[in-house]
Formats: sequence, C-alpha cells, structure tokens
Amino acid sequence: MTEIQLRNRDRIAEIVLDGPETRNALDADDLRDIAAAVAKVAEAIPNVRVLLIRGEGKVFCSGRDISGVDVDTDDARAFLAEVFAPVFQAIRALPIPVIAQVQGAALGLGFGVAAAADIIFAADDAKFGSPFAAIGAMLDSGAHHVFLDRLGYHRTMDLIVTGDFMTGAEAAAAGIVSRAVPAADLSDFVESKLERIVSGPAEAFAMEKGFVQKIADDRPSLSEVLAEEAALQESARQTPDYAEGFKAFQERRKPNFE
Repeated sequence: MTEIQLRNRDRIAEIVLDGPETRNALDADDLRDIAAAVAKVAEAIPNVRVLLIRGEGKVFCSGRDISGVDVDTDDARAFLAEVFAPVFQAIRALPIPVIAQVQGAALGLGFGVAAAADIIFAADDAKFGSPFAAIGAMLDSGAHHVFLDRLGYHRTMDLIVTGDFMTGAEAAAAGIVSRAVPAADLSDFVESKLERIVSGPAEAFAMEKGFVQKIADDRPSLSEVLAEEAALQESARQTPDYAEGFKAFQERRKPNFE
C-alpha cells in the first residue's frame, strides 16, 4: 500500500505518494485518500495558492496496485468510473494551479494522476506510456484523450501496441508534459516555479485555469474565444491584483499580489 501524505508549506500544499515497496502504485483506498487530501486543499484556499503532487523515491507512480486484485471478481469499470475518475475531476476542479513533479515511471493510473494536473514538470529520463499490452488490458485513466490530442493516431497506436515508453525529454517535445529537465535538477526547478506561482495573481490564475480547460474540452470557435477573453479580461480588470500589476508596471517595480 502507498501512504498518501498531505503536507503544507506556507502557501504551498503537497500531496506525496509514498510507497517504496509498491513503487507508489495506487489501489482504491489510496485513490480515496488522494480525493480526501484534494478536498482538504480546496478548503484551505485562498491560504493555499498552489498544489504540488509528487512521488517519493525513484518513481512518480507505477500505476494501479494489482498485487491483491482477483481478476475473476474485479470490476474494472467501477474502479475507473467510481474511484479514479472522481480523483481526476477533483484535481482539475481546484481553482489553483496544480503541478505534477514526475521522476521515473508515470504509467497507467500514474500517468492519469499526473495528467490531471495543470502543469507536468518531468525528469528528462522519466518514463511515460502504456504498459497494458503485457497484461491484455486497455489504455485507461484518460490517456486515450491526451495521447490522441498531442500525438495523433499513429503515434498513439504505436505506444499502445508496442508497449514502448517515451522519455521525459520525448514527452516534452511531443507536448505530453510541460517541460523536462535533468533528473538531478528537477526538485530545484520545481521549487523555483512554485515560488513564482505563489507570488502571482491568484484570481487571474483561477480564471485562466477554468477558461483554458473550457477551450480544451469544448473546442469553441475563434470568435467565441475572442468574446470570452474580452469578458474575462474585464472581470480581471476589477480585481485588486490587476490594479496592483498595472501600477507596478507603470512605476517600474515588482508587483505585490495579495
């Protein structure tokens, strides 16, 4: 079993997957613990400004923990639809930026948890892909949507059928993850980005997250995007952060977003 830890560092919340014996694999109870942790983070907003999801040890998450699964009685549909999907949706629904820090493997369910984040920073030697061909299972956890959207039909089928993995560097080049950096630099790189985010305009970030998700999910026309951008920008103009940002720019100083 993987222990799910919720840690708070001032305005940064961390959900840490800690299961050295299982390579941070997740069973149903682990996923429920993640959902509970996400709910606590939501309650702590606006004191919490960003959420980091990471795994202890050499891997992010090796996928579903199937060590105790009885194939004859397991309900895969219920596990994915009733246990995993609510976790994915809860992470996406948080009105703060969510960062996944990925080292080592992020496979199957592990990739799904990372994909729920808004930003994925990966080690250049991390591993992404579909290990399911080896056990006769389907790609799941939302990966069909991500792979087809970023990679296209042929590359998606390649990864599914061959079971080959992408490195973090390859995943960054393909748009599967945000950026890849040398593994030894990953923690420091992520910390520098967290510090920038927590000092940024929280209300604008919340509006951006909702709007970008809407565009990604609904694929509106350009004219619809332009109209919605105009309306959202006017909403942003009425926030204290907007006023502070403009004044700071005009006065040639660093803004102080409260």
